[in-house]
Amino acid sequence: MKININYNSKTYTFNPEQGTDISIPVNFNNNQNPKFYDESYPKKEYYKYNDTEYSIDKNAGCNVPLIHMNIHCSSTHTETANHIFKDGPYISDIKNIDYIPSKLISINPGSSSNEDYHVDFNKDDKVITKELIKNEINDLDDFIIQALIIRTLPNFKEKMSKNYNNAKYPFLSNDAVKYLMKIGIQHIIIDTPSIDRYNDDGKLGNHKIFFSNNKNNPNHNTITELVFIPDSCKDGNYFLNLGFPKFCLDAAPSRPMIYPIK
Repeated sequence: MKININYNSKTYTFNPEQGTDISIPVNFNNNQNPKFYDESYPKKEYYKYNDTEYSIDKNAGCNVPLIHMNIHCSSTHTETANHIFKDGPYISDIKNIDYIPSKLISINPGSSSNEDYHVDFNKDDKVITKELIKNEINDLDDFIIQALIIRTLPNFKEKMSKNYNNAKYPFLSNDAVKYLMKIGIQHIIIDTPSIDRYNDDGKLGNHKIFFSNNKNNPNHNTITELVFIPDSCKDGNYFLNLGFPKFCLDAAPSRPMIYPIK
């Protein structure tokens, strides 16, 4: 099967059966999940009513699971401006999330940077700079991208269950986020827990840049964090589907799919 999409006066072809799911599976009642600011893990139990626990394993007629999880800190998730702005849109308000023109790049973050960040950082911090991103994007062609997918190097499967409370991760400089806004990026997808530093004194400076237009007016951009992009996905242009439930929340667990195009 092939799908043709007309975009910006050109026709692009891809096979919907050859998409790659870049979300991290959510495991319940065990520690096989990433952790960030939270040592807990997603939990599952079963609904109880009139002395019946609705689990097939308990001889009920069906499973009715109840879950408890930290959306932002233990799984692939997509978030909106409501994460930091009171009047920002819910995730349920985000439109046009299918077949987003995107580019996947791989970045080896630098150990130092002269670019701006809103708090001081240490020499051992890893920074994804504007310069590094520009070098990977190169000259933007007529496939005008609306989303940037960032794979940080080295790329290990351990990212899928890493405890980020005990390990630093790369984050973007303020200049990098401003550059993405300038070139029209509306969606950031990244394999780290956050586009901001682990500890930025609670300012979430990069989030505030990306989720606001002039005078802190919240926009409809999204940030998807804690993905895992296998090495089999080569850098280049893709169509992206951002799959998430219609939660009236600032964020929701998500299942981004990417499709290589010709």
